[in-house]
Amino acid sequence: MTTVEPLREIVQKLAEIFNDPQIREKSYFNFYDDSLIIHGFPPNLPNNKEGFKQFIYMLWTAFPDIKITFDDIIIEENKVVCRYVLFGTHRAKFLEIPPTNKTFRVNGMTIFYFKDRKCVQRWNLVDMISLLEQLKS
Repeated sequence: MTTVEPLREIVQKLAEIFNDPQIREKSYFNFYDDSLIIHGFPPNLPNNKEGFKQFIYMLWTAFPDIKITFDDIIIEENKVVCRYVLFGTHRAKFLEIPPTNKTFRVNGMTIFYFKDRKCVQRWNLVDMISLLEQLKS
């Protein structure tokens, strides 16, 4: 196994757990170090692990069937870049938008920075314009 394969396995497992409502609340945040710094999430949330948890719980509440599929995983040293598709059904309030029961499908990209097999920094870009258009149309 090459030196990048353990990181590939970690992010693939991370997606697998994110996608499984039966285990995600118990296991998903174990991938992240307590010193986590997040970038590119709503500015009204803290940019630490607690703020990240708040955002993810908001997603899981609004879109209980939410899933992520990594289309590309690119690894260099301790950084992993994942290009993905996120999809689900809008079942509860999200960013002041009442539930619409509409499905959505958006593209995004995340950069994970790992130290000792835990994510210590995460950058996120999601096509929020497309998401909002799909929910409001």
